[in-house]
Amino acid sequence: MTDPVALYDDLEQRLRARIQPQPFSAAHNLRLERITDLLRPLGDPHRRLRVVHVGGTSGKGSTAALTEAILRHHGQRTGMHLSPHIQLVNERHQLDGRPAATTALAACWPAVEAAADRVAAASPFGAPSYFELQLALSLSLFSAQEVDAAVVEVGLGGTLDATNVIPAEVAVITNIGLDHTEILGDTPLKIATDKAGIIKPGQAVFSAATQPEVRAHLRERCQQHGARLHLLGAHIHLTRHADGSFDVALPDQTLTGLRTRMPGRFQADNAALALGAARAILGTLDPDATRAALRSVQLPGRVEVVQASPRVILDGAHNPDKIRSSAAQLARSPGRRIAVVALKAGKDAGSILPVVADHVDEIIVTRFRPKGLWKSVPTAALLALLPEATAIDDPDEAVEAALARAEPADTVWVTGSLYLIGDVRGRWFPRDERLRALEQR
Repeated sequence: MTDPVALYDDLEQRLRARIQPQPFSAAHNLRLERITDLLRPLGDPHRRLRVVHVGGTSGKGSTAALTEAILRHHGQRTGMHLSPHIQLVNERHQLDGRPAATTALAACWPAVEAAADRVAAASPFGAPSYFELQLALSLSLFSAQEVDAAVVEVGLGGTLDATNVIPAEVAVITNIGLDHTEILGDTPLKIATDKAGIIKPGQAVFSAATQPEVRAHLRERCQQHGARLHLLGAHIHLTRHADGSFDVALPDQTLTGLRTRMPGRFQADNAALALGAARAILGTLDPDATRAALRSVQLPGRVEVVQASPRVILDGAHNPDKIRSSAAQLARSPGRRIAVVALKAGKDAGSILPVVADHVDEIIVTRFRPKGLWKSVPTAALLALLPEATAIDDPDEAVEAALARAEPADTVWVTGSLYLIGDVRGRWFPRDERLRALEQR
């Protein structure tokens, strides 16, 4: 058998070679015609799947993973498409709650590659984007594996995101905050208008949005399309308990004594949406299976504790809302707190860094290694906003420095960008070992 590491390196190189030089914009990357043309020669796999489509500003990945776990614990064969990946491309393409084996992805890739070449040569909209290729690969994999249900996370926005060609039965819009404002708009309502573009006729729609104008817009969009809207706090009720457990009252069913493995008060909101979405597919939920599902989910790089002494938390919180939620969780950590931070170019560093500074004793600013179009804010620029920080350009060296400064009871918080998490996570989870383990299903 081909060495899975060599096979992965080849697949990753082929995918990275397809990264387009243009930044994301409605004129270039954000087109639905191109993904439609790409999927057609693949047999339109998206039309053969039952799909839960998950969008929103924060919590998309966690909500998607919780939904998938509930479906799987009820006996469904599942697929899940997430973005971005942390360490391995395989993380975007999941089967039954695990990243797909590289051999399974490599088996689907030749057809996707051939379709991409055909589109690049004939389409007036240009070659497919990197994200579109990843999505096509997921959908082809799910179709080939004949999954019972797939959970697909929106990449960016909603209306013109490539995933929006999928005729999903269920749509989830977790919440609305200020992120990607240069593309989606500079107010919650403008962003909501774009994200609500995933709502389609006849869907069951679930949202935890709190702003009155956003909720009004979601109601109007659902009414226009004959979709059924379920809002957290209006149609779904969440009761939190002092011991960290919570109850969720859905229309016609209440589940009690629930807990998530992922820490953070906001995970109960994500779980409530996941319960609603999964129930819309399944019809009813088994309480024991649901409890087990929620307790099983831990996404890489999302409030992930990878070391106990000193405690190390990897959390790619990359917008002000996520940073605030993560920082609130960190506030309960004992000892001193040391942050290692990198941000993607274009992020609101002026809003993010002060939140970090308010919750830690020491900050090391760094940068992640270039990822095609995606570049890190230079450490000098971060240091200009946060003069009391220490600047270390190399991300591995930055983590080493934080660990060296930490006492056993302290906490090292690595945050600001999922790309930073991907650069340093191999310290605890070596890449090649993970690739070989994925072949052992």
